Amino acid sequence: MAEYEKQSAHQVGSLPAIGRCDQCAGNTGWQYGCGIQLPDFTSVNRMPLFDLRTVILMSSVMPGLMAIALLSLARNFPQNIRGIRHWALGALLVSVSAILLAFRGSVPDWLSIVAANSGIVFGTGLGLIGSQLFFGRRPAWRFVLLLLVLGAAGTTYMWQVHESVVGRIACMTGILALIYGAHGALVLRFGRLSHSGLSVGAVLLAESAVAGARCIMVFRTTVGPADLFYPEPIQTFYLTAGAIFSLMVPVGFLLMAIDRLRSQLEQQSYRDPLTGLLNRRAFVIAYERERERVRRSGGVLSMLLIDLDHFKQVNDRHGHEMGDYILADFARRAAEVLPPSGYLSRWGGEEFAVLLPGLFPQEAHRLADTVRLRIAEKAEIESPDVHYTCSIGVACLAAAEATIEQLARDADNALYQAKHRGRNCVELSDHALLV
Repeated sequence: MAEYEKQSAHQVGSLPAIGRCDQCAGNTGWQYGCGIQLPDFTSVNRMPLFDLRTVILMSSVMPGLMAIALLSLARNFPQNIRGIRHWALGALLVSVSAILLAFRGSVPDWLSIVAANSGIVFGTGLGLIGSQLFFGRRPAWRFVLLLLVLGAAGTTYMWQVHESVVGRIACMTGILALIYGAHGALVLRFGRLSHSGLSVGAVLLAESAVAGARCIMVFRTTVGPADLFYPEPIQTFYLTAGAIFSLMVPVGFLLMAIDRLRSQLEQQSYRDPLTGLLNRRAFVIAYERERERVRRSGGVLSMLLIDLDHFKQVNDRHGHEMGDYILADFARRAAEVLPPSGYLSRWGGEEFAVLLPGLFPQEAHRLADTVRLRIAEKAEIESPDVHYTCSIGVACLAAAEATIEQLARDADNALYQAKHRGRNCVELSDHALLV
């Protein structure tokens, strides 16, 4: 019994920190003389910090969800906000292609190599097409299809004819760098007025720089990666950065679309839908802003109140459609002769108002007569017997005391005098003569 306990102690007793048996101190490695197998922990391969397959899978899930959100939003957006469906379909295609890429070795090679890479190129190109439509530019379908053909041909050749992982990486990163660069330059050029546009453009250019650097560096290494998922630092950085960018860009697209929608809604709330001019609410806001500015310099504010002569008779004789055409025609022709500093608005019905910051009574009167003469010219209307004129009242007050109510009252009194004189003329208010 004592001999058995001695032998058991030898087999399973405590071992020193160096991982060797006391009775077999001279032996090393996995197999010891006593028969006890101990792992050599110093030679075990450690797991990489990033599993690149997992990184690619993660980069495909969130953009895919964002693509679905974009598709659902596109159904409710106005038709004049274009490109959202292309963004969504592009992001969805990239997401599906990334999943195929991550399952390389588990799915047929033609799916994980040719189809996956081609899908990534075409999906990225659809994002570019979407932005071109969004900004009202001509879509570059030929450019995208050319790069798609080059990418598919290059990956097929370096898979079937001349097997080269390095070549496929260089081909794909080079093509993607071109698309990202063109896309980023487009967004920065036409979307720089919004924070979301600036952010998306900067991200796309950064993505282009990372892809371009990967394309160049893959040629400078003496020994390229043996596999797409080989955890070398450069490949890990490229795929991780791509995963981050692939999430940031769809979110940026969503913000750009929301900004455009908000801008249109704000414009609709401040614009007359028929003429496109400022409505009365926007006119009052412009007056308050200009009054503060002009008051600091001790200047004046002038206002024109314009009424189309005998407009009710035109409506009764030719119909409301012709009346609407005349209102739009007046807005276009009056805007042609007004200075950029003026604010033309539809005051209500057939009445229009013009705010002229800094113009003194005589200058405002001359400008009003220029408007009257322009409107009195023959209009470009299909019906030859339709002709209309306008009457204008001019008001002017010092900015320090010029309330919108007083200006409108003085201009309305002057307009009444112009109509009393026989219409198609300009009258200056009595208060304006004192300025």
